[in-house]
Amino acid sequence: ENGIHDISPVSGRNLTLSIDMELQAYGEMLMHNKTGAIVMIEPKTGEILCLVAAPTYNPAMLLGRDFSENYQSLVKDPLKPLYNNAIQGIIPPGSTFKPTQGLIFLEEGAVTAQDPFPCNHGFPLGGGRPACHGHHSPISLVPALATSCNSYFCYGLYAMLNNRRKYATTVDAVNVWKDYLVEMGFGYRLGVDIMGESRGFIPNGEYYQKFHPRLSAQNIISVAIGQGEVTITPLQGANLAATIANRGYFYTPHVVKEIQDTVLNESYTEKRVMRVRREHYETVVEGMAAAVTGGTCRRANLGPDIEVCGKTGTAENPHGKDHSMFMGFAPRNDPKVAIFVLVKNAGFGATFGVPIGKLMLEKYLEGEIRPEDKIIEEQMMSLSTIPQRYELNNINGEFN
Repeated sequence: ENGIHDISPVSGRNLTLSIDMELQAYGEMLMHNKTGAIVMIEPKTGEILCLVAAPTYNPAMLLGRDFSENYQSLVKDPLKPLYNNAIQGIIPPGSTFKPTQGLIFLEEGAVTAQDPFPCNHGFPLGGGRPACHGHHSPISLVPALATSCNSYFCYGLYAMLNNRRKYATTVDAVNVWKDYLVEMGFGYRLGVDIMGESRGFIPNGEYYQKFHPRLSAQNIISVAIGQGEVTITPLQGANLAATIANRGYFYTPHVVKEIQDTVLNESYTEKRVMRVRREHYETVVEGMAAAVTGGTCRRANLGPDIEVCGKTGTAENPHGKDHSMFMGFAPRNDPKVAIFVLVKNAGFGATFGVPIGKLMLEKYLEGEIRPEDKIIEEQMMSLSTIPQRYELNNINGEFN
């Protein structure tokens, strides 16, 4: 109508992301020919520094005339490159879950940091199941975290769920346990500012009672070591690392750092404080530091100048090799970064999760990889954990 409804264009507000572009690119190279994720968070703000999901694809495939054809090929691809493993990947957390258990047991008074429990290559009360590897016994919390003792955490959950002076029934005890984990950011979506986030799963007492009318600790003991029904996302794992780094609080993880002339939504700037006391977080931090200096995370050690705290994870996988994981933060007393690494079908946590975690921490904190660590870098970039017929030709995601 002669232009009477025309509206002049208005520029959008400038948007600044928290993603570190060089760190992101480096993480994608390390995850070449692998399936999994790397998530890194700045603990003091909740800003996401790195959000790598593997495998990836070349975004140029979704431009131009071939969009439909290329999109269908990505949808049908058996490696599922459109699936964002960083925020959608649902996995059992394995031993990266043990710090949460230590925190709950201490706060609920189920154990003290000094209480020793026996381990003879497995949980004695379960007839040696879950099994465990060799280490000294009996063992208390700090060395149990350092060596990743399965038996210790089973004893802790057993003590908590059977405490009839505090909980009327096992169902009540499980619900208290679950409430702690929900507060820590598990079982529900964290609320990251990216679409498609999965929630994972933390069972409650009523859920278990459907399958075990006479529920006992022994029925569900595997959740103490991050197996059984418990599932998390890599984003939630990184958020746990950030919470421990902060000694008991976190900010909802987010990638939007700043919007011009706009105040960020308060959900990303409000501190979420845990009920577990700081002193218990300090105990867990001590155990995670010991894991790096002399335990299962020794390959993540960056020396005395950058004290790394970490926890390995090896999650059982019924469809192939176990998943390799690493969760940690650095430096210990002035945390600048928290990290979670997942490499699916890759075996023990120390095999892929730990060395990739070390390289990512080193790249972020020092800006470059030390000469003595170049061989680890070459190994991680060259090794594949996916079937040979699916291996990627290059970082852009073109398939053989």
